[in-house]
Parts: sequence; structure tokens; C-alpha cells
Amino acid sequence: MNWISFLRQGYIDVASVRYGLSHLLASAFPLAIPGSAKFPPAMATVHVEYTSHCVSFGPSAEGPLDFETLGDERKILDHRHVARAFCFDRHHWSFRLPAIVAQLGERRCYFTGHSNWLVIEDVTHRGEPVEYEVFFRLRRAGASALRLVIESAYVRDVSRGRAGIPRNRRSIVRFRVMAAKILRGEPIRDPHLHHS
Repeated sequence: MNWISFLRQGYIDVASVRYGLSHLLASAFPLAIPGSAKFPPAMATVHVEYTSHCVSFGPSAEGPLDFETLGDERKILDHRHVARAFCFDRHHWSFRLPAIVAQLGERRCYFTGHSNWLVIEDVTHRGEPVEYEVFFRLRRAGASALRLVIESAYVRDVSRGRAGIPRNRRSIVRFRVMAAKILRGEPIRDPHLHHS
């Protein structure tokens, strides 16, 4: 089944256990946009969507996922119709996403070096401090509207040898500043790349 169908249903059943998905339904929140020398302050509406990657993992470099082993009921077709597997850990952490999104206006975001951004929530997992990484895209959706797509979110497993995205402390932009620039059609430049 595809991700939108699972969202509309509100849950996924795996091994006779029901895992709720209603916290990942599309939503919206108001955002105060700061003024500048050229522009007065404004209010914008941020429309939020979550992709299946927030609760699933995809195929590896070794090849496609083996659903005979994983269980066919874990199969989720993402927005590109790629088969992914429901991930119990990602689902567990995904309940934090609505609160993280609600606080984005106050957050600092990292440049990823790609066409998306990253925000990090410090959490504790099995008594150890870890970083819950949330990747998102932000686009203009009208004169006073933005579309925020949470593309993926997970606690990075450093034990598997995959290092995180290098995060230079200067490669940061405040979410409100990012939103203001996107609404106005202004470029967002990575300060680290322009001052090194």
C-alpha cells in the first residue's frame, strides 16, 4: 500500500500490533516573519507534510529489501513508488516530530550541502545521549504560505559506520530567516561557504 493510503487509514498493522500514524497527518501552523530594512513584519501559514521516510527505511547499496524475510505487511510504497520497510525505531521517535515542527520558528537549522535542511533534537536512547536528525524542505506556496515537507527523521546509528553530515557551527540559519527569504524569493547562502 502507498504512504498516502496508510496515512488516510491512520495506522499500519504489523504482526498483529497496530502502530498509529495520525500524528503524521498534514497540518499547518502560523509563523511570524521578521521585518527587515526593506520588508515589514508579516504572518505566514506553514503547511506541513510528512513522508514515509519518517517511519521506514529503504533499500541499501546491496540491493532491494527482502520482504519475504521482513514481512510483506511492513511494505510501504513511498512518494516515488519505492518499496520501503516500516521501521519500529523510526516510528517510535516520530511521535516527537509534531512538537519539533511546532518549535521550528525558534530553531536553528543546518545546511546539508544538498537542497534540504537539517534540524537536530538531542534525545536520550537507552540511557545514551543521541541526536534525532530531521531533514526537511521548505518551499513558497503563495504570497503568505509555505510548504514544509519533513523528508526523513531518525536517530543516526553511528555503530554502523555511517558518519553524520558534517555540521559546521557557522553553517546555520534560523528557521524564521529562512522562511522570510523563501517567501521573498531571496537566496539563502551558507555563511560558512562565503566566509572561509
